[in-house]
Amino acid sequence: MEKSGTQTPLSLAAAEAVRTYAATTRSALGSAESPVISYAGLWLLLASLAPAAETETDEVLGLNRADARAAALGLLEAPHPTIGAAVAGWLRPGVRLTKGLPVVLDPLPDQAGLDAWADEHTRGLIQEFPLEIDAQTLIVLASALVVTPRWSERLGEDEAGLLLEGGFQAVVETEAAGPVAVACPPSEDGISVYSVIAADGVSADDVWRAADEVVRRIDAGEVRNHTFEAQSAGHAWTVQEVTVRGGATADRWRSHLPEWSVEDRHDLSAAPGVAEIARGVMAAVEEETEAVCVQKAVASYDREGFKAAAVTGMMVRAVAAAPRETKVRQIDLRFDRPHAVVAIARGGAWEGIPLFGSWVTPA
Repeated sequence: MEKSGTQTPLSLAAAEAVRTYAATTRSALGSAESPVISYAGLWLLLASLAPAAETETDEVLGLNRADARAAALGLLEAPHPTIGAAVAGWLRPGVRLTKGLPVVLDPLPDQAGLDAWADEHTRGLIQEFPLEIDAQTLIVLASALVVTPRWSERLGEDEAGLLLEGGFQAVVETEAAGPVAVACPPSEDGISVYSVIAADGVSADDVWRAADEVVRRIDAGEVRNHTFEAQSAGHAWTVQEVTVRGGATADRWRSHLPEWSVEDRHDLSAAPGVAEIARGVMAAVEEETEAVCVQKAVASYDREGFKAAAVTGMMVRAVAAAPRETKVRQIDLRFDRPHAVVAIARGGAWEGIPLFGSWVTPA
């Protein structure tokens, strides 16, 4: 679990801002049980556009407009062996802007072009852009985030699924969820993938709070590998004496983990900060507009490693003007009694000839 690179004060602030934003957004959207979502991918897009906001962004993004933008650019430009990140923007040709936006706007491609961008910037994990453009689409803004760490050693297998015998394993007492079990396979790719399990009945929100708490304590050096903050067996662990070869005296730790693969799609239009940023972007267009924000995310966990990707898209569309209201007479005709129906020929020698007549008696 070696940390990659050196953090600057701004990158440290960005890390704290993203952690806080994730917790706030999870609560606001009720997304604690979402199969996969990238709050970082959304934050990266919003922070890149922060200068477009008409008010400061400290309360929603954790940093003011200038620092949020600088932090986002720093992340996009920072090399990392396993993380790929990108932000892009596209403008429909012919659309006039009343002010500049803090992102380079290329000509809006067709849907296939946006799909190709998603495919390229997620290493093939997401092949379709999460938004469908149409004739009303004026601006499209997007971020892509992908991580593909490999375990230093392939995980083993047992009757339950995957077996981890190295890496980081611990039982930690938390304020949010009581005792939790934690497992993280070893990787040299600068990514730690923690699995955290709490007792049955603990809410997903509290499990996420516990996970945040555990990671903070690990980063602070308060929780080390093979920490056992429990007195005996618990909700997700057993304790027993076993005989091992070689005279080893250290405890033997093993984690039994599932292999899994998921994907999800999220409407993020109501996420914190989206409305504030979207209003600033929409103000750059002369027409009356509306904005939507959607994310598509995928993730998988297997013997070889972990893969996850997200594409977050914000689209500004022209809104058709509401029809002008006026008052007119309304006349209703009701054929609810017996009546006649006649078919009249039109044109040529047959002009005006009644061809068929029928007397209709409504049921």
